[in-house]
Amino acid sequence: MRGRERRRTRRPFRRRLRVFVMYVEVVALVLLAIVLGSIAYAFWSLSRNLPSGLDVAQYSPTEATKIISSDGVVLANIFEENREIVPITDIPDDLQHATVAIEDSRFYNHVGIDVRGIGRALMENLRTGHISQGGSTLTQQLARNVYLTREKKLSRKLQEIILALKIERNFSKEQILELYLNQVYYGSGAYGVQTAANVYFGKNVKDLTLAECALIAGLPQKPSVFNPHENLEAAVARRDVVLARMEELGYITDEQCESAKNEQVELARLKPKGIAKYKAPWFVTYVIKEVTKDLGPDQVYRGGLRIYTTLNYEMQEIAEKALREGVARSKYGNVSQGALVSIEPQTGHIKAMVGGVNPDFAKDQFNRAAQARRQPGSSFKAFVYTAAIDNGYDPYYRVSNSRITFNSGGSKPWTPKNYNGRYGGTYSLTQAVAQSVNVVAVRMAEKVGIDEVIKYARLCGIQSDLPRNLSLALGSAVVTPLELTSAYGVFAARGMRAEPICVIKITDREGSIIKENTPQTAQVLSQQTADAMSEMFRAVVTSGTGRRVRYSVPNAHGKTGTTNEDKDAWFVGYTPELVTGVWVGNDNSTAMRNIWGSTGCLPIWEEFMKKGVGIYKREHAPKQETAPVAVDPSKQPGDRNRRTNETTPQQPESNMVTICVQSGEIATPNCGATYKVNASAATAQLATCTVHGPRRSPAPEPTQAKPPDNTQDGYVALPICSDSGRIATIYCPEWRTRRFRAGEAPTQLCTTHKPRE
Repeated sequence: MRGRERRRTRRPFRRRLRVFVMYVEVVALVLLAIVLGSIAYAFWSLSRNLPSGLDVAQYSPTEATKIISSDGVVLANIFEENREIVPITDIPDDLQHATVAIEDSRFYNHVGIDVRGIGRALMENLRTGHISQGGSTLTQQLARNVYLTREKKLSRKLQEIILALKIERNFSKEQILELYLNQVYYGSGAYGVQTAANVYFGKNVKDLTLAECALIAGLPQKPSVFNPHENLEAAVARRDVVLARMEELGYITDEQCESAKNEQVELARLKPKGIAKYKAPWFVTYVIKEVTKDLGPDQVYRGGLRIYTTLNYEMQEIAEKALREGVARSKYGNVSQGALVSIEPQTGHIKAMVGGVNPDFAKDQFNRAAQARRQPGSSFKAFVYTAAIDNGYDPYYRVSNSRITFNSGGSKPWTPKNYNGRYGGTYSLTQAVAQSVNVVAVRMAEKVGIDEVIKYARLCGIQSDLPRNLSLALGSAVVTPLELTSAYGVFAARGMRAEPICVIKITDREGSIIKENTPQTAQVLSQQTADAMSEMFRAVVTSGTGRRVRYSVPNAHGKTGTTNEDKDAWFVGYTPELVTGVWVGNDNSTAMRNIWGSTGCLPIWEEFMKKGVGIYKREHAPKQETAPVAVDPSKQPGDRNRRTNETTPQQPESNMVTICVQSGEIATPNCGATYKVNASAATAQLATCTVHGPRRSPAPEPTQAKPPDNTQDGYVALPICSDSGRIATIYCPEWRTRRFRAGEAPTQLCTTHKPRE
């Protein structure tokens, strides 16, 4: 009985227990469903909130943009992240294995996340009481570095997992490793293994040794802590950990491990960062500004572009040295700054640009060649005489040098002054240009009209504001050296204006052309007018204020310029190959002392052009062809070398006429200073020099003496300097004609008066 009662008692209990267990299982399943549903919803929600436009299959790391000179020198790498991408085939196996060994040893076995790794890291962190290990795979690190922030939130971690799974679906393991090694940060501003190899060891990544690979592979965990430039001991200790792990996983042998640990670390010298390491920095920043306006900053700084520029770095180095040394030589005259810009006149290609003399560009980034607006002084007279020549005046037209005062509508009367304070006589336009006579320039500007002067300045490329008054003839406006130099290029190119260009072409990282610049040219002056101006600028060099370069720079032309208060000095000159402008002065516009265009700027111009023209000719030397082909020049407008040769045709000696500097007439053997010009209708009307006359017969007997052609009744008429009593030159401020008996006339020219500019 008791047994039956016990069995009856157990049966209801067991039934109740089974029911309870069933309910517990149902509740557990419901809770599990809720948890799984919540997780699924969280993943779904987070996947919808991934970065917009995300397409992991199309991802490509950002890369530094390279700016390259015409002679193949990398002038700068510009970037938000300093990175140069290399294919996995250029990355040594040792570096790949070292990275996998220390960062994600199960990389080739997981699908983007490593549960075992996460569990192992969790247990280790619990054991140590702090986070000493991370459970992220290489794929997760790539996802975080590329698409996400580093904020420590559960939502970010879940997004990282989702992205890692997506990356694994879209890329092979080899592709993922290539992306990671080109993406990760290695310290010292280096992103990617190629840049890291260059920064730390001064070599390409493919040339790294095993020990160097291990050192680089150990950096991403804590780049600032293990940076070998800052803590070599910590970097070496980390390297040895990487090597030991590689040996443990079978990537290297024990002998290789020990040998690598014993290898001496030879670090490359840490180079300046950012703008401090630019070559031709003023030009580089000018290029960046121009390209950014066109393509936008994102593409320039992140697009890995290749910007091929017009600058010749060999010329640039010469220009920087010439300017720095030239300003240093003029320091005695209170000169502290300068600028130089050189352009190919037929194309507008900027070949050299120096915006200052401070060797530390980071401390002085102001580009005086392109940004400084200074008064051009007498160098602006080019446009006065261009207007005159194009309006029918010829280079031999004579203008009075007597004082003149201008009154204009209630304003204070203005009397232009010559720099040397001397007046009187008349000058041909050529003489006035050669000797930089201010009064003649102002009188000529009045004759042609100030609006005509402005018109021709604009035609030649001057874009700055130009005041409508006669002081403009003496350079009262302000212009940049780049602007003025480019305008003088019109004369060098026989009337053709070429807009300044700094970039030849831009390509993407694969070499596809994004943009290509061709010269923007227009014929703004007739060749006859430009040639006439070139004759006048040649006289500056042969007998005027630019005589210093008469022999040192063949076929040189140009014009000096010094402002009345000695705040600015210039020389802008050209040969058929290059037009170059030089400015010196002070940023605060304080006056210089005894520094003029001829003394402060011309030596700098000479030093640059003597070498720069030779480099240009070598760069543009025609290539040897096995079978020369006859070409019709009229059908080759784009051939740069042909145009360079055509711009300044070499005239045969029979087509040249020698002009006396003093009289402006056809020179005789008795004339002192002379210059040569092309024969023209204007020169055909000139008389033989009436100042010096033809050569006299050598030592005739007195009774047989024959008076020269310019005698009258046995007397010779000569201009005599009032100060020295010798034959007057164009530099003499006052002179008068005197008659002498034949044989008693003075024969020496005045040397008391000389040009100062």
